[in-house]
Amino acid sequence: MSRRPPEDGNIEDGHTKMTKSGRVKSTMMRLEEPATTGASETRKSNPPGLQQSTTRLIRPLRGVLLAALWVIFALTSVKAAHAHNIGESYLYLQVYQDTVTGRFEVALSDFNHALELTGTELEITPANLDQKIGFLQDYYLQHVRISQPQGPLSIDFTEHRVLDANGGYALLSFDLGGLQGVPKTLTFDYSVLLDEEPDHRGFLLVEHNWATGTFANENRISAVFGPDSRRQEFDLTTTGRLKGFLAVVRLGIEHIWEGVDHILFLVALLLPAVLRREDGKWQPVERFTPALVNVVKIVTAFTVAHSVTLSLASLGVVDLPGRLVEVIIAGSIAIAAADLLFPVFRGRVWLIVVGFGLFHGFGFAGALSEMGILREHLGLSLLAFNLGVEIGQIVIVAALVPILFLLRRQGFYRKLVLPVAAVLMILVSSAWVIERAFDVDLPIRELLPSAVQKVIP
Repeated sequence: MSRRPPEDGNIEDGHTKMTKSGRVKSTMMRLEEPATTGASETRKSNPPGLQQSTTRLIRPLRGVLLAALWVIFALTSVKAAHAHNIGESYLYLQVYQDTVTGRFEVALSDFNHALELTGTELEITPANLDQKIGFLQDYYLQHVRISQPQGPLSIDFTEHRVLDANGGYALLSFDLGGLQGVPKTLTFDYSVLLDEEPDHRGFLLVEHNWATGTFANENRISAVFGPDSRRQEFDLTTTGRLKGFLAVVRLGIEHIWEGVDHILFLVALLLPAVLRREDGKWQPVERFTPALVNVVKIVTAFTVAHSVTLSLASLGVVDLPGRLVEVIIAGSIAIAAADLLFPVFRGRVWLIVVGFGLFHGFGFAGALSEMGILREHLGLSLLAFNLGVEIGQIVIVAALVPILFLLRRQGFYRKLVLPVAAVLMILVSSAWVIERAFDVDLPIRELLPSAVQKVIP
């Protein structure tokens, strides 16, 4: 798995986010008169000043809504760009309730150059790493020492592999032996390539530590090793469990916000929440309360569904292939979007919400498992992650539904926004289905409007 190069200081981990901004130009339809008689009578009774004020409010909202939709679709084609830097080696730690594991990472080109192995029979390459691994492991055992307050710990190598970055990085995973539970502090003596290359730097990164609220960290540095800073002490613990709990809540929020497939599924369900289908056409609801009740039902059903499968999968009761889950999640967007164009479910949207919500729960469980969170404090982790997901959903709903309600009577919303959004979601989700089912990369970016492509890096 490729990564973003670490930098000194605290850097928020996570996915690369689009920083470029652009204006999305679109031709808007003129405001249309609502078709219902009740709406007409309401307009006649409204003072002229109120009508003008409402119109002035709605006009900018049209652009905001369409621009927001374009941005959501733009994010589907943005991929994180990570890399390792030459002249740097890394020590990653994973701290669990009663064990500590780790991983050394070093560029083979750096190692060969520093030890003058390049061009000799001793040179280590990605192709011969299996044959030369003993030499590399011995070097690390001679140049890295990890101790707890009671004394030194053993570095027990478990596996190795090659990361395809800058000519190849050797990754050496290990367990720390001799631990009697997780100590409060660890002391590191690190001199990898520092004698041979004074400009070389080593970086300590804690990849996982529930107690300090650290999960899947790949770029927040905890210590820097250099010729004058080879020995460093690092605190592994914190008092109480609140910090870890809040960190998992934050992960739940980030997962729903950064998981574009989950967002698109939710958007596909929310877009028609302020409408009702009458004689095969979408018509606006008259009052906010029915729309709000509809939204609450949708979000509650989705929450219950994904919470059930998240818990079952996390406890190991049910286990589905990850690829199958991801394909179904992608397909759920297309089916929910298709209901915007045709009455596929004829008002029984709960079938979509509950049925596919179950698979979204399996997707959440897969994300938690990949980050190692399910290895400890299972009950607290599930509660915190679910809470974070719900907070993320509530923010999306609170931001989107009021705008949709204000726009529900406008003809452009029913005749332009709904069909365009549905078609785009069907295209993107169909491409995801193919990519996830057959493990291929499709040019999703090319499916987006040219105006959106111009603002994508």
